[in-house]
Amino acid sequence: MKTATTKQQLITFFIATYCISWLLFFIGHKAQLMPIIMLGIWTPSLTSIGLTFYFFGKKGLSQLFGRFKRFKVKWYWWVLLILLPVSIHFVGRSLWQIFYEGTINPFHLKPAYWLGAIIPSFIIAGFGEELGWRGFALPRLQRHFSPVKAALILATIHLLWHLPTYWLGQGMHSVPFLFVLAFVFPWTFIFNWLYNKSGGSLIFAVGFHAISNASLSIIRFMPLESEVPITPKLLTQWSLPTDLAGPYLTVCGIYALVALLVVFKGRFNKVNTDIP
Repeated sequence: MKTATTKQQLITFFIATYCISWLLFFIGHKAQLMPIIMLGIWTPSLTSIGLTFYFFGKKGLSQLFGRFKRFKVKWYWWVLLILLPVSIHFVGRSLWQIFYEGTINPFHLKPAYWLGAIIPSFIIAGFGEELGWRGFALPRLQRHFSPVKAALILATIHLLWHLPTYWLGQGMHSVPFLFVLAFVFPWTFIFNWLYNKSGGSLIFAVGFHAISNASLSIIRFMPLESEVPITPKLLTQWSLPTDLAGPYLTVCGIYALVALLVVFKGRFNKVNTDIP
């Protein structure tokens, strides 16, 4: 067990996560080995576990994993956890379709399709990242910054961590980077709010990220990668044809409205700062 301030723990976590992830992404891409890339994706959670043990020992790990036992949350928060992302995506895409096409196209309702989307999302994004971003980083950020500043910092760090995926050709939204900004920042505000309302439950942290990612497939509002390949060109690209940009930006607009609602009406200042 080592002594370090929460700020030192945060800095160590961010530096270690970036360095290890990006190195694994580079090696995996060059060697064309997906397991190494997967380890890079899992680095935020693995780093969180390693640093928690380093700073707090076995007791710290027990307390960290104990947050998976925080399931005594009022029923309506569970409803929001399960339905909020897909509802935002559906409303945003439907509004665009009504405006642009004059009709609403159905989305995938087959249970097998939902399971095919949700299970990988839990394994990759949920468990792979969220013991780090919400489990380790957010409580420490909220000890030192206002909830709004903490959300802005975490959104920025989380977003920039994804930069190498433009060279990997996967793992990012198939739209210009500028558009992704409009998605990630309000999404993070909503995510942090729901995590705090759950009392710092890692079930909610892992679940919201996984359900959000699965909802991207269940209700498609992004261009297909055959239409907009994920390449470094998207980092400097400013626009897309209207029929490709419209659905995505409309969904981003709904996310922004919901984020404003939770910040100003959702008691956003009540946060969870459990450490470890």
